[in-house]
Amino acid sequence: MEKNVIDKFVMERKTIFDKARKKRFELTFQIQGEKEQKKILVIGLNPASTDIKVLDTTTTFILNNLLPMGYTTITICNLYADLCKKLKPSEIANNRENRAYLRDVLKRKFDTILIGFGNTFTGNKFVSEEKRYLKELLKDYKDCSMDLVDEAGKYARLRATHPLMAGRYYPGQWKLRPYQFEEVKKEAKEEAPGGTDKNGENQEHQPVVPAKAD
Repeated sequence: MEKNVIDKFVMERKTIFDKARKKRFELTFQIQGEKEQKKILVIGLNPASTDIKVLDTTTTFILNNLLPMGYTTITICNLYADLCKKLKPSEIANNRENRAYLRDVLKRKFDTILIGFGNTFTGNKFVSEEKRYLKELLKDYKDCSMDLVDEAGKYARLRATHPLMAGRYYPGQWKLRPYQFEEVKKEAKEEAPGGTDKNGENQEHQPVVPAKAD
């Protein structure tokens, strides 16, 4: 009788919340016991899951597609840390805590930084400001900054594709390509999102914080 072959690996999950558990700054998966570490930072839009024991669809797609690429540490952060099912950028007073957290996370020297915040809020002045700030932070990490495209190139026109879309439309066909750091073009006429006034202030009457990395 032939001996059975046993494959196994141990993967640690870690989350970082604020004290009120209303914000999630980080979700990290790390395979234990690997001699060679290959680390990737995924930057999405905002977190939705509060339970470390349950994986949402986006996280499942990330693991199922990045682990086969050889990554042993997968860290997920976002433009916004606010936990919600539907993001409303105009109702977020400020994003300073998450900006500071992203700045510190980048110091960990990842092999790859995957930009995947998607294009849901294209034209939204608050989200556009956060994207500009992130790009300012990433100016020293351009060599390892990537976004997703499918192997066939069918969706090559899209930029910063969200892992949820990539997982649905081309599962198992993820390919990383250098992210293009072109300037975000301002639209000729941009409608203010709900909850804003003509001065661009949100419902807390806090002006948009200019994109300037410390």
